[in-house]
Amino acid sequence: MSKRLRDPVHGLIVFDDTDKIDMLSWRLIDTPEFQRLRRIRQLGVSEFTFPGAVHTRFAHSIGVFHTARMLVGVVNREMKRIEKEPSPDKADVALIAALLHDLGHGPFSHTFEGVQASRGIKKRHEKWTADIIRNPQGHLQPILDEYKPGFTEDVAAMLEKEDPEDIYHAVVSSSFDADRLDYLRRDRLMTGTGAGAIDFDWLKDNIRVAEIEIDAPDDDETGESRKVATFCLTEKALPAAEQFLLARFTLSDQVYFHKATRCVEAMIGKMLRKIAELALGSKVDCKQTGLSEGHPLLRFFGKVGETVDNYLALDDTLIFGSLEALSNATDPVISDMATRLRSRSLYKTLDIAEFGTDQGTQRTNLRRIRRQFERQIEDESVMIDDKGSFGIYSEIGGETEKMHKKLHILEGGLPVEISKKSDIINSVKTKKLTRIYFSNASDRDQARGKGVS
Repeated sequence: MSKRLRDPVHGLIVFDDTDKIDMLSWRLIDTPEFQRLRRIRQLGVSEFTFPGAVHTRFAHSIGVFHTARMLVGVVNREMKRIEKEPSPDKADVALIAALLHDLGHGPFSHTFEGVQASRGIKKRHEKWTADIIRNPQGHLQPILDEYKPGFTEDVAAMLEKEDPEDIYHAVVSSSFDADRLDYLRRDRLMTGTGAGAIDFDWLKDNIRVAEIEIDAPDDDETGESRKVATFCLTEKALPAAEQFLLARFTLSDQVYFHKATRCVEAMIGKMLRKIAELALGSKVDCKQTGLSEGHPLLRFFGKVGETVDNYLALDDTLIFGSLEALSNATDPVISDMATRLRSRSLYKTLDIAEFGTDQGTQRTNLRRIRRQFERQIEDESVMIDDKGSFGIYSEIGGETEKMHKKLHILEGGLPVEISKKSDIINSVKTKKLTRIYFSNASDRDQARGKGVS
């Protein structure tokens, strides 16, 4: 029988029992690996600031699949328009890649990646996703290869690719991909923020496919640029395209980089780093962490513990559910962080922007604070967060700087990057954030002191 889910963003999402890819998707949704996403929040700890932001990566992933079906329909329409044959096989790969794209997120997502990076392990969630899909002991690979031999590798490879090969890759990774088209609307709805609306129907009606010039892949020794097909928008959709990018910028400013959210992330990171440090010891004293022997966190952070199975045992609910035990740890860092997180007794935040907009003044006061609280910074009772940076294409760095991640408007049939056509977009400057988190209000007030202009 056909399956139906009700979604707050898309309404009724139907998995048609006469459609093979829909039925494959439903089987994949029923696997333990996918069901785990029910226990991972889409916005991590944003609920500390926005109580309604408790939506999960499970709901988001199904929404991405639904949106990807729409984009594949656009591809089919566009292929007919330019008298080219669509590729059902590549469309199938893109649809399943869209469904499974978030499988590799760990607890608190990017915060957890930061903890791993601090330990010298730089493995992003995209790589974990591919490993989970390929896992021969997992539930996904048999289902995927039963559908079509080699299908597992096709899906995993599409998700790992940083550089696009064709228009079907754009369904999964572009400035107008299914992921963005879902999370912008979902995050706005669930956080209750008034800003950030997009005219989805008008954008959808004005999507076209055109070739843009991109840099050569990193492994291409020639270094020559190449052309690849991606989603572009017609000129009459320019105002809606501006709103689309401004929505991302606004959500970054008001939600994703909210100072309280970043503070909670810093506190969780501090706690997890300490657990990881103790788990690597020659003999783990469970009293130090408050966790029971064999706890999934201790298994994962222990020696030779970073396996796919140990990773899949981790999720947000596991850590939130362990806060009471962690609050009884003999290690003061773990017990303090866990107790604070349980009661929302957060560190006190000082935004360097409080010292005015002049960057010289900001730097002077930051140097003063570093000198004044040198010891506390060393023991992390004062934490400096200077990694927050975002622009019109969202967070700065990495793939967001690549041309296929930028939005293009068709002018005379040729794609033009939107900032060259829009004064509004061109005027939006990169926003860099520096916040200092203090374990108590008196230190924060002392740091603020006479330096405030």
